[in-house]
Amino acid sequence: MFYLFLLAHLVADFALQPLWLVRRKRQWDGLLLHVGVVLVCMLVLMLGEPNTRSLWPTMVGISVVHLAADRWKVRYADRLLRPPFVPFLLDQGLHLVTIAAALSLALPAGQVWSPAALSLAWPAIYLSAYIVAALAAPIALIVLFDPTFQHAAQAARARTRSLVAALAVLTLSLVAGPAALPLTLAGLALASRRPASPHPLDGPAGLIAVAIVAAATGALLTLMG
Repeated sequence: MFYLFLLAHLVADFALQPLWLVRRKRQWDGLLLHVGVVLVCMLVLMLGEPNTRSLWPTMVGISVVHLAADRWKVRYADRLLRPPFVPFLLDQGLHLVTIAAALSLALPAGQVWSPAALSLAWPAIYLSAYIVAALAAPIALIVLFDPTFQHAAQAARARTRSLVAALAVLTLSLVAGPAALPLTLAGLALASRRPASPHPLDGPAGLIAVAIVAAATGALLTLMG
C-alpha cells in the first residue's frame, strides 16, 4: 500500500505543483489548493484499488499533516534553515515518514510494505521511480545548485531537457543493462561540450547528477525485480 500512496504524493508534489503554486503556498489559498491536490491524488487511488476505499480517514490525516508541514516550511524553515536544500529534504522526509506511519497504524505491516499485497504495487513502484528521476531529482538539483533562482528564466526549459535525459537514462538502464553505461557517457560528453543554457541543470554537474540519479534508480529497480 505504501507504494500507491508514495505515487500519489509524488504526483501531487512534483507533477502537479508548478512554480506559481510553490510561490502561492505562502498564502493560505495556495496552500489549501496544494493540499487539496494531495488529497485528491490519494482519493483517485480508490478508482484502481478497492482496498484503499476504507483508508479515506488515513488520507485525510495525511493531508492535515501535509498542510501543517508545508505551512511550517514556508513560514519558518525557509528562513531558519540554510541552504534551501536542507528544508527541501526535511519537508520531503517528513511527508514520507507521515505516509509510512499513517499506513502502519491502519494496516498490518505486510499490507503496507509487500509489493505482492496489491496488484498495482509494481506499476506504482515503476511510475514512482520515473517521477523521482525525471521530475523530483531535477527540482532538487535546482534548489541545490541555484538556491537564489538566479537562472529562473531558463529553469523551465532546463527542467524539460533534464526530464528527457532522465527518462532516456532510466529506460536505457532497464532495457539495455550494461550497455546503458557507454551510451550514457557518450550522451553526457556530447551535451557537456555545448551546454544548452547557463542554467546549472544544463551544465556538466547538473547533467551528471541527473544521469547518476536516473541510472541508480534503474539499477535499484533491476535489483528489486
